[in-house]
Formats: sequence, structure tokens, C-alpha cells
Amino acid sequence: MDPWRGGDGCVLLVGSLHPGVKCANCHVDPIPGARWKCVACDDYDLCSLCYHGDKHNLGHAFLRLETPSSKVTKLPPRKDCSKVQAQGIFPGAVVTRGRDWKHGDQDGGDGKRGKVVDIRPWNDEFARSAVRVRWENKHENTYRLGFQGKTDVLAVTATSGGHYYKYHLPIIALEPLQRSFGADEYVRVDSDLETVRAMQPNHGEWMDKMRYVLGRIGKVVRQFDTGDVKVLVDGEEWTLNPVVLDSMMPTTTTSRQGARAEASSGGGIKSGDSVRVIGDVSKLKELQKGHGGFNDSMRKVLGCVVTVIGIDKDGDVHVKHGDQQWCLNPQAVEKVEGSEASGGAGEDGDGAEMLRRLLASALLKAFVDK
Repeated sequence: MDPWRGGDGCVLLVGSLHPGVKCANCHVDPIPGARWKCVACDDYDLCSLCYHGDKHNLGHAFLRLETPSSKVTKLPPRKDCSKVQAQGIFPGAVVTRGRDWKHGDQDGGDGKRGKVVDIRPWNDEFARSAVRVRWENKHENTYRLGFQGKTDVLAVTATSGGHYYKYHLPIIALEPLQRSFGADEYVRVDSDLETVRAMQPNHGEWMDKMRYVLGRIGKVVRQFDTGDVKVLVDGEEWTLNPVVLDSMMPTTTTSRQGARAEASSGGGIKSGDSVRVIGDVSKLKELQKGHGGFNDSMRKVLGCVVTVIGIDKDGDVHVKHGDQQWCLNPQAVEKVEGSEASGGAGEDGDGAEMLRRLLASALLKAFVDK
């Protein structure tokens, strides 16, 4: 078997490695490049070529991890998604010298052309990072194509490299490859049950009572050498896979939707602030679309003062009242100051503050009418 091929002849993809994780279809171990983990099946992972090659049940949803510690992304079942054809430097492509060429005239001279024989690793650690080319002068050698960012050859005539799910691929370099968290940093646990349950094996494991922490904000106690993170949520500590955590913004709402919260409140909203939730349930339902959604438990805080416990990277405001937490559109809250901030709904969470406001309004109207 060629060293750059999996058990069924699949050519490996360049990228990071996932130690201890084997492709359930072609058996390449460890999986190079992105790891694709089935949500419906226990301990079932695919490499990129098998995933895009439609191996396993197309009706099952998958999770994508670019590196062992990158943020996990949940994807829809492939049966509902379209594929596009890959075009580029694949076997049969015609190439010429590229920007990093440092191989003299072994290609026969500047402007000469060759044909790609196959794609292979530059060394044992970097799969699919080089190409084997046969030039017009019959000389043949291996050249860098992606290894350490170098490209020795450039396509003149591209060829097809099969088909892939375009919208299942990551947008490169939007976030650091390694996810690290500092002590006392506030983080939010992913709210998707299937995602967290699938990512916990070998990372603190999954217990059914962990449903309680889904979507909640906690404080980092420490991050272990393995990358796993111990998080304190409402007085209880949990060990979690870092890929199911999101850092909370440490200061004010100053970006994206957060800018709107600043405008509506007359100042930036930050952790520890008191804010009042709008009292119109219809408006709140509309504002919550794309911002965590609406659920009936939110009715109890309509018009009430609640406490901000964090601002996420999208600018949404996370609030707490009693033992419940919600994620709200920044346009759905207004910062309150002074005595008003301490005169909120109270721990009963029954909308007492809103009731008082409505009663005051009714009394004022009665006085005016009289």
C-alpha cells in the first residue's frame, strides 16, 4: 500500500492530524485534515475524502473539526446538500514553474510544461502536500504543492478532482487553530445536545445531568495539558472538551449587533450591569429570531430588570434571573441605573415589576380621566 494512501486507496488530505482517531471507512490512522464525526452513531469518524465521497449514511448529520481543538461545527445531512466539482492540480493536470521554483532547469527551462503523475506527501507528516511531475524532457521529480505554504508548480490546464460539499467546508483562518482559555475567563457551553454529547467521550465523558449546563455561562477554573477545560457553572465544576466552549466578550457590546445595544441603552452594556427586558412579547419574539430564539420561559421577565452575565462574540446579551439564563438580542434590553437597577423583578421571576408598571400606568390614566 502506498504510504500516502488509506486502506482502500484513498489519497490523504493535507492539514493537521487527529491522534487516536481512525477513519471508520478507509481506516487511515490518524485522520489527516478535517475530521468528520457522525452525530447519530457512537465513535464513527470519517476522513475528508470518505466524507465527500459519500461514505456512510447520507441521512446522518456530522460534526466537523479542522484540528483536534478547533471549534466544532454541526452540519446538515449530506442527502439534502448539493456538491460541486473540484478543479485544480490533480493527476493529469498540465503544470509549469510556480512562484517558489528552486529546481534549476530540470523541467527543461522556463516556460516548459509537464504533466502531474500523482499527488503525494512531501514527508511523513504532511499528506497531500506535493505532486509528482513528468516533464516534456522525460525528467520526473516531486515538487512542493502546499508544504509550508510553498508552490513549486502552477496549473496551465486544470483537471477534475472529484466532487465535494462546498458549504460543508470551513472558511480558512477565521479563528485560531488552537483553543485556549485562561483562569476566570467566562465561557458559554454549546447549547446543542447532540454536539456536546458526541464530543465528550475521552474529554470528561458525558453524563445525563450535563444537560443542565447546555447553553449556560460559566467561569474557567483551569485548562489541562490535554486541552480539556474545567468550568464552574452555578457552583458545580465540569470537565469539558474545549471545542464545545465559546469565549464571552470581556468588556462591552462594541461590535456588530453590540453597537446597537450601546445606542439603545445610552452606553455600553457589560457583565454585571442591570438591564430591563422589553415588555412587548410580540416584539421580543421578532427580535429573538437569529439571536437564540424565543421560548415561553422568557415571558416571566417581560419588562423586568435582569443581570447581564456576558456578551458573546456576536454581540448578543446573556442575562440571568434567579436560576435561569437567556440569550437576548441587544435591541431587546435597555441598561438601567441607580435605584431602578435594584428594583427589578425579584427572584420570584413572575413579572412583578411589569405588573407594578402596568398598575402605575392604569392609576395615572384613571387620575387623568377623572
